[in-house]
Amino acid sequence: MEKMPRRERERQEHVRHILNVAGEMFAKRGFFKVKMKEIAEQAEFALGTVYSFFKGKQNLYQQAIEQKVDELVTSVSGAMADETSPTLIVKRFIEAKLRFFFDNLDFVRLYFVEMHGPPLYGERALSFALEDKYRALLDSVSEAIERGMSEGIFAKGSPKDLATAIDGQTSAVVFSWLREISPDSPEKEIEAAERIFLNGALTRPRGRAVSDGDQE
Repeated sequence: MEKMPRRERERQEHVRHILNVAGEMFAKRGFFKVKMKEIAEQAEFALGTVYSFFKGKQNLYQQAIEQKVDELVTSVSGAMADETSPTLIVKRFIEAKLRFFFDNLDFVRLYFVEMHGPPLYGERALSFALEDKYRALLDSVSEAIERGMSEGIFAKGSPKDLATAIDGQTSAVVFSWLREISPDSPEKEIEAAERIFLNGALTRPRGRAVSDGDQE
C-alpha cells in the first residue's frame, strides 16, 4: 500500500482536530450560538485556515456530525464482527451502541436532532452514504435475527421489525440520559435492554424465564 504523503497526513489530522473541537462546541451550545471564529480559536487555528478546510459553518457542522456517526457505526460493527451466535450479535449491538453514546453524551443531542428531529436547513446533515451505512448496520442485526429464527433460537416474526425495535429501544435508553441524571456507568441499562429484548424474542417453554444459558 502506497504511503500517504506527510502533507496530506497533516492536513487530515488538522481536519479531524477541528471536527472534534467543533462537534463538542455544537453539542454543548447548539449550531446557531457557535461562531466560526470561536471554533478557530478553540482549535488554535487561524480563521482563514479553518475556511480553507471547510466551506462554512454549515459544512463544518455536517462533517462533524458525519464523523461522529461514522465512529458509532464503526464501533458497533467492530463489536459484532467476531461473533457467530445470533444472540451474541444482538447483545453486542446493544452493548456497543449504549457504551458509545454513554461515552459521547454531548453528541447525543445532535444525533437525535439529525436522526429524528426536523433538519436545520430543510435537509439532513448526514449524507445518504452514511445513512446507508447505518441502515446496513441494522441489516446485519436483522440477518442475525433471521438466522436465529431459522435455527429455532428466536421466535418467528419479522427480522427487520425486531432489528428496528432493538434500535428504538436502545435509542430510548440513550434519550432518557438527556432527561435525567446520567448513571455512573451504562452497565445496568445494557443488562436491562438485553433482558427486555431477549425475554421477548427467544423461544422457550411457556412460562419459563430466560436464563444466561439460553442467551448463549
